[in-house]
Amino acid sequence: MDFSNIDKNSISYSILKAYVKFAHDKVFYKKICITGVENIPKDKPIFFAPNHQNALMDALIVSYAIKRTVIYIARSDIFSNPLISKILIWLKIMPAYRIRDGKENLKKNKELFDASVKILENNNIITLFPETTHTDLRRLQILKKGVQRIVFQTESANDFNLGIQIVPIGIYYSNYWNFRSTIQINFGKAIAVKDYKKLYHENEQKAMLALRDKMTEEIKPLIIDIETQEFYNTYENIREIYNFEMREKLHLPDNQHNVFVADKKIIEALNVELKKNYDKIKTLDNDVKEYTKALKNFKIRDWVLRKNANFSAIFSKSILFVFLLPIFIYGAVNNIIPYLLPSIITKKLEDRQFESSIAFGFGIVFFPLFYIIQTILLAYFIEPNWLAILYFISLPFTGFWAFSIHRFYVKLKSQWKFFLNKKKPKMESLIILRKKIIKTLNEITEKNTNII
Repeated sequence: MDFSNIDKNSISYSILKAYVKFAHDKVFYKKICITGVENIPKDKPIFFAPNHQNALMDALIVSYAIKRTVIYIARSDIFSNPLISKILIWLKIMPAYRIRDGKENLKKNKELFDASVKILENNNIITLFPETTHTDLRRLQILKKGVQRIVFQTESANDFNLGIQIVPIGIYYSNYWNFRSTIQINFGKAIAVKDYKKLYHENEQKAMLALRDKMTEEIKPLIIDIETQEFYNTYENIREIYNFEMREKLHLPDNQHNVFVADKKIIEALNVELKKNYDKIKTLDNDVKEYTKALKNFKIRDWVLRKNANFSAIFSKSILFVFLLPIFIYGAVNNIIPYLLPSIITKKLEDRQFESSIAFGFGIVFFPLFYIIQTILLAYFIEPNWLAILYFISLPFTGFWAFSIHRFYVKLKSQWKFFLNKKKPKMESLIILRKKIIKTLNEITEKNTNII
């Protein structure tokens, strides 16, 4: 395989990257929070090591969070088709061969190592997900040997003079699947591979394990890492229930970075309490399970109870929705086909972590395609043609507004449901249970003063 120009950006690649970046950063996601960019060395060869949460979307956020060129290493079996292989290389992805791919293929890794040296010497960046597989669990999986093997063999071939730095990365999604959710990407402090030179010469396996442990240690603070298996779902639900109160307790302004900080503090406090008082966490677990089950029965979210909107606020929103309804209808009718098209595939997926990747891929292709087709058809039937141009311009904006109005309607419907049931015994019991949960969480976080 020819990797000679893999770190060079052709005009076609640059155009595609600009388009996909705009769709990713400005359209598909609502907010993108980037922290720790200052930790990326400017004058050193770099190897990125991110956690793996969400299929293709992980690679896109890593590539678009910085301006430098990023080249990826992936498993070799996806390169089996010659045409797909050329496309993947054009997309700056190189194959790595493992024992399971056949011992006879391991020699092909020399091309990978030679290309890696040139890429790193050109001040570009190589990325490999050390977990190797993605997961929808907010915890770090055991890191495999891929990163360590490549950086050590590359450095060893150059007598550890390249100076490769491994930058640990944590990726966080507010929701893995939903359109207009939020991403946070955290760049950690770089790890110098040369620090393991002596150990590597003494014992290669010990060096790889030591570097793996260091990478694990550095990635964990950059992610939401829920280690407990028994109370995993409860910790997840508590993040949603208590994050607002935790930010108030810590006097943190309302932004994505502080949502992440509050989540980390909540989990740390729960972990401390779990070690000291298992029974209290078990009781909290039962309460949270009962609470979340009741929320599902009412088909509302926790924020509805927390906000506790009054009649005038809900009624005002309802009037606003009536005025927005024509925009919603126009935008929905003209965007519904490309919007629903990915569901043909995603509803059959066994692994939901591909859902947003497929929806995004379909979106960047089929939304423009349908806009063009619809505009051509309209231009054929109406005069003057400038009306068709206005129609074309209106499509993405009204489609976006239609989605936002629908979200507004769903939230408004939930608030009405809560308000109309507020005085009924089941809802009153739910309100009381929420107060009990918040009180318990206040006690846990306040007691663990070293956490706050």
